[in-house]
Amino acid sequence: MADATQRPWVALRQQVRLHPRAYIAGSLAAILIIILLAWQIPSLAHGHRSIASTITQAGVTPASTALGNSLNPIATENQRTGTTAWMLDSGANVEQIQGYAGKVSALPGDSVPLYISLAAPGTFNLSVFRLGWYGGAGGRLMLSATDQPGISQGIWSHTAGLLHCPTCIFDQKTGLIDANWQVAYNLAIGANWPTGVYLIKLSTGEHGESYIPLVVQAPLIKGSFLIQLPVFTYQAYNLWGGYNLYQRASKTNLNGEESAARATKVSFNRPYDRSFGAGDLLSWDLPTVRWLERNSIDADYVTDMDVAEHPESLLLVRAFVDLGHDEYWTKSMRDGAETARDHGVNLAFLGANDAYWQARLEPDAQGNADHTLVCFKVATNAKTADQALKDDPYYPGDPAEITSQWRDPIINRPESTLMGIMYNSYFLPLNKGSYYLPDWVVAAPTTDPMLIGTGLKPGDHVKGGLLGYEFDSTDPNSPAPQTLTILAKSPVTNVYGTVETAVTAYYRAPSGALVFDAGSIWWGWGLDSLVIPGASQTNMLRGNTKIQVLTLNVL
Repeated sequence: MADATQRPWVALRQQVRLHPRAYIAGSLAAILIIILLAWQIPSLAHGHRSIASTITQAGVTPASTALGNSLNPIATENQRTGTTAWMLDSGANVEQIQGYAGKVSALPGDSVPLYISLAAPGTFNLSVFRLGWYGGAGGRLMLSATDQPGISQGIWSHTAGLLHCPTCIFDQKTGLIDANWQVAYNLAIGANWPTGVYLIKLSTGEHGESYIPLVVQAPLIKGSFLIQLPVFTYQAYNLWGGYNLYQRASKTNLNGEESAARATKVSFNRPYDRSFGAGDLLSWDLPTVRWLERNSIDADYVTDMDVAEHPESLLLVRAFVDLGHDEYWTKSMRDGAETARDHGVNLAFLGANDAYWQARLEPDAQGNADHTLVCFKVATNAKTADQALKDDPYYPGDPAEITSQWRDPIINRPESTLMGIMYNSYFLPLNKGSYYLPDWVVAAPTTDPMLIGTGLKPGDHVKGGLLGYEFDSTDPNSPAPQTLTILAKSPVTNVYGTVETAVTAYYRAPSGALVFDAGSIWWGWGLDSLVIPGASQTNMLRGNTKIQVLTLNVL
């Protein structure tokens, strides 16, 4: 990706503090400088530099030699003693203990309230792990607490519905469910805890286990890469309590339940129902995180919540890397990504179906800012009664903030104008007892800089498990950059029986920034071989060295 080491604003890194509930720390002068740099200073980005010289016949040389040095904080952190204790035990039962955090991310020194409920009053244990490589073990124990008093505040069961949650707040109009639990434990983030992805593992009794995910940010953005976890999409698909942005569970046990087919607002004040409380982290994002840390990528970690609140943070790094399935974007995120690209910041979308819906943030019932994700999913050409533009209260007064698809005429900002390609469709990997895993097929010539050192050539196939289950494509009816380069074109039969062409592509922006879109939610499965216990989708590729080399070329 383009080199940003000579950008004028790099000198400001030490002055900028990224915090999810505060603006940039520092003087008024520093704030004014950041604004001026964001909108007025032309990019000084350089062209792509291949790292093929770091690749050996045996595989991939750790990227400390290519994308930093062996002394960067991520490399140093992963030399520490690791453990596999972050993984779930055999027979883990999520219906015995569940929980959520009062923040999706935190800084060293912060206190994070944890809201935890047991199926029956008793005691619980918790352990906090930073996730990474750690010699393959995958985690480092940061803190543990045992024999903590626990109470029963509510449990979600996919078969029995919501059980014993007297404090739960249910909005019949929007489908929003807020657990509204009491704090069970205040987690003190250590002053020396490094930026990264963390898992809080809860346990009670013999088999009760679940997770709470958390991102720890760096107090100062120092890394070359900013890695984003898509917690908005975790929440959009979260069926805890009976509603998400797609459906209502067949059994909810909610008082005053009405016939709404889906929610239009979802709360962060509830556990995730997928992957034992980890959301989609284990399925699509953790494989990429493990690979990034194995290769000593000099990175800082954030969530999309943090970027929505502080889009200016993208201007402080060499590249912004978006993980997995990042379907829901606020206007501030989209504006921030485009501004960063236009000022020479590289963008890598290592997933698919990104920036598909516009969403907004609202406070919760207690007044806590940005604890509610809003998406009415309206459309200019509505196909159902609940998709009319008038259903979004921002219509017609503020059409730029309407919660429709970004490509809808009311917004008219197709994803392809940012990423080069955009979401097409999906398929069912397991249908009627048989697996369908289409191959990923190379289209670019061997001389393409992204393919150098991979051994891939036009027509080569990477066997099933890299491409899916949602995928991106070009769209002749939507604008795309003139410099768009297609790396792969793969035939796929979607869920409706139509044969489509899935695409992996990149382009060079006028600023010099490189923008790459993997076009597959499963891209991370090509980067790591671990089959993670409890993941709602299992890694079916288990790593591919050629794809790992290609991804290093991108970075």
